[in-house]
Order: sequence, then structure tokens, then C-alpha cells
Amino acid sequence: MTRVPMTRLERRYRRLLAAYPKEHRARHADEMIAVLLAAAGPGTRRPPLGDAYDVLRGGLAIRLRRAGDPARRHHWRDAVNVAAVVAPLAIFAPLLVRAAVLGSRALPGGFAEPEAQELLEQVVYALPYGLVALLAWAGRRRAALAVAVAYAVVKAVDRLWRASQPFVVLVEDGVVLIKDRSAELDGVGLVLLPAVLCAALLVVASAPGAGPLGSSRLLGWTAVALGLPITAALVAWRWGLPVAFAVALTATVVALRAPAGRRAVLALTPMAAVIAGGVPGAGATVNTVLLATLSAAVLGVTAWLSRGAAVPSRAADPSP
Repeated sequence: MTRVPMTRLERRYRRLLAAYPKEHRARHADEMIAVLLAAAGPGTRRPPLGDAYDVLRGGLAIRLRRAGDPARRHHWRDAVNVAAVVAPLAIFAPLLVRAAVLGSRALPGGFAEPEAQELLEQVVYALPYGLVALLAWAGRRRAALAVAVAYAVVKAVDRLWRASQPFVVLVEDGVVLIKDRSAELDGVGLVLLPAVLCAALLVVASAPGAGPLGSSRLLGWTAVALGLPITAALVAWRWGLPVAFAVALTATVVALRAPAGRRAVLALTPMAAVIAGGVPGAGATVNTVLLATLSAAVLGVTAWLSRGAAVPSRAADPSP
């Protein structure tokens, strides 16, 4: 039987139907398309705004109902457990890549004192996140949480102390300039958010670890996320951060193919927003409020959905 070619309007309606779960589309897509095409009338080339809104709203409503289904909540539990390990790694890796970029830029002419100090700071900032990830991966949830909370407190005290101190600049002709650093208080929230988010995910997670992903796969992705960007940065410093972004994008696309992976991506959305720096030009205070609100909303929903799973999460790691 020869299939009638799809019209442009039908193709556009089918794209909108992607808002519905795959199983729902398999059963009802043709019927829904027929109704939508009949309602659109002849000569219509684009879905009317009202129809597009109804389709998207209906798809989202079904997905939300399914998300709250106790039989599906084990996906959320697995997702949060994986996210609790990936979140500190998502901070640890860029900081090391940044250190590699600084080192690659400084090597041809030798390290000046400011460059060496900045490189050392990047490494020191990265190490606690690496420790949190390692402890969470090893199943030491309380120890990982203690490190994350302690690091957040240390960073807060350090930033407050710096803001209370004048910054002295010695100029060559002997003139001393004193710059008020109280403005640094505006950025305290943004500095604390990564550690606070890591701690919050550890609180929500029931058993942080590789979960359905498997330790071998998570270890492989971690090696790629660290190895490729750092190698690229050492070869040509301009390639370090673009390669890191490409690796992160690839990992996200792969994660979206699995039920727990899609939910893990959602749970990590606040951390991705923090790494991106929030809204450009919005200012530190506004961005802190926006990112804190987003984090509270996403973590609140994921915490609720990950509780009370009818199907228990895998206790043992399937990888050898």
C-alpha cells in the first residue's frame, strides 16, 4: 500500500506531538493528527497558536501525571543518586581544565607570580569537589555531605574576610592606591551555590553512586571529561574550554536516551545554570536570587518524585 506523503502542516503537528510520551504517541498519534488536520481547515500552513498550546499542554500534563506514578519513581531515585556524584564532578572538571589553560598559556614565556598564583587557586578550588565526588561514589554519603558543607562555610568566611579588607596596589612611582573590596559581598551567593547544590543533592539522594549507569561507564565518562579537555588545553590553550563544552553536550545527549538519564539532566539543570553564570548582565544579586529560586524549585520537585518509589532502586552496582 502506497503511503500518502505528509503535508508540511502534518509534519509540524507531529513535531508538536513530541510533547507526549512515546507510548502515548504510538497508540494515539494518527488519531490526534486526523483531528487536528480536520480542525485546521483547508489552506492552513502552520498550526494555530491555540492548537499548539493545547497539544503542548496536554503532553506536559500526561508527562507530569506519569512522573508522579509510584511505579515510575525508581527512575527519579536512580537519577538523583547519579546526579549527586555528577554534580561535584561538573565543577571539578572545568576548574582543572581552567588550570590547564592557564598553564598552557604561561608555559612559552614562563610563569609569572600572578599566573602561578591563579593556577594554584584553580587547583585548590577544584580539590574539595573532587573529594566530594569520590566520597559519594564510594558510598560515603555523610562524609561527602560534611565536606561539601564545610567547604561552603570556608568559602563564605573567606569571601566575607576578603570583602572586609582593603586591597593595596603599589604603583611603580611609589604611589599607593587602596581599593575598597566591599563590593565583593554581592558575589557571595554565586560563590557558595556550587557547594550548596552539591550538599543539597547529597541530602536528597538515598544512595549516591553510579546506579544504573554502572561504575565502569561513569568512570569512562569521567576520564573522557577530564582527559580530552586537559589534553586539548595543553596542546593549544584556546581549545580547552570548547572541548570541555563539547564533551558535556555529548554526555547530555547520551543521557537523554535513558529514563533515569533524562531525569538526572533535569536534576542537574541548576548546576548547569550556575556554571553558565546565570543571566548575562543581570548582576550578581539578581543572578543569585534567580539561580537560588531555580535550584529550590528543581530540587524540591526531584526530592518529592524520588521518594516513595514502588520499585526499589538497584542496591548493587551491575558493573563488574
